[in-house]
Amino acid sequence: MPQFDEILERRKKGSLKIYLGYAAGVGKTYAMLQEALRLKARGFDVVIGYLEPHDRSDTAGLVGDLESISRRAYEINQTTFYEMDVNAILDRKPQIVLIDELAHTNAPHSKHEKRYEDVLEILDHRINVISTLNVQHLESIADKISAITGVEIRERLPDSILQRADQIVNVDLTIEDLRERLRMGKIYSKEQAERAMTNFFSPSNLSVLRETALKEAAGDQIRRIDEQLILSERNALLTHETVMVCLSSDPTSAEVLIRKGCRMAMQLSSQCYVVYVQSSEENPTNIDAGLQRKLQNNLTLAKRLDAEVITLHGDDIASLLCNFALEHNVRHAVFGKSRLSPLRERFRGSVLLSFIHDSVGVDVHILSSLEGEER
Repeated sequence: MPQFDEILERRKKGSLKIYLGYAAGVGKTYAMLQEALRLKARGFDVVIGYLEPHDRSDTAGLVGDLESISRRAYEINQTTFYEMDVNAILDRKPQIVLIDELAHTNAPHSKHEKRYEDVLEILDHRINVISTLNVQHLESIADKISAITGVEIRERLPDSILQRADQIVNVDLTIEDLRERLRMGKIYSKEQAERAMTNFFSPSNLSVLRETALKEAAGDQIRRIDEQLILSERNALLTHETVMVCLSSDPTSAEVLIRKGCRMAMQLSSQCYVVYVQSSEENPTNIDAGLQRKLQNNLTLAKRLDAEVITLHGDDIASLLCNFALEHNVRHAVFGKSRLSPLRERFRGSVLLSFIHDSVGVDVHILSSLEGEER
């Protein structure tokens, strides 16, 4: 959840509006261009920073007399790539710039690795941005969508970019209408469309994607309400529900726990802490290099998902976690399910059982190593 000072600081920058969809072809770019034309007709200075028409005539026809900023060419292995020219946009200083495909990865040697980083720089210069995004590119759900659809989601961006948006518009289209557009060749060529119909664009895949996009849009409405409440410090304190992911050095279910916790925090518009307690037995000198590397990778994932990583030191792990939860207003704690038998767990003692007994006002969520995110 953004803090009061973060909200005030954000208002000193440009506004970000995102047209969110569940698949290619639902009409995100078309809707963005329609709004741009309306804004231009009302006297706003609107330019195109980067547009992907995908050879779709209906979309290309909307460009009209909108000014386009020239793209920058990059020669990579005798192949020319064209990317958005961030400096040219900053020099032009429009009121509003249209930037398609927010999750795009830029060509090597570009100013930034990812297009969303270009957008953040433009926002810092108080230029307003309208952009587009498909829901599967969000880092917290990309792996889940890959597992369901069988298609690897390579281009990803942090969920915090969605939270940074001042407005999110869900561009929805029925699954039947989308597949009909695909059959008619309005999204891909006929040959590509036939393959897509039985793969990524299958009814079951599209159903999951559409439901996910609708949930994200609904969650954004909750975040907007929370943001208004946060302007009153008293109300902010009453609605703040921090999430704590309890991480051990054993990495078996760590990625699942981290993604689950970060997603829960995002849905609650709250802070997520990933807390690792390093006992004397888990001193770096006592843990093999492979395990240390996996632990570090898990902590890196947590940071990428905008969680705050906390390392505590001590052997009374349950007490340390309870104290941290109390001090940081934790209302949800996420644990991995123990792989010890109930008998061995009672004999050795259980951090989880001790935490449940000693913590106050904390909902405990226990995940097995195979459990995915909330459906």
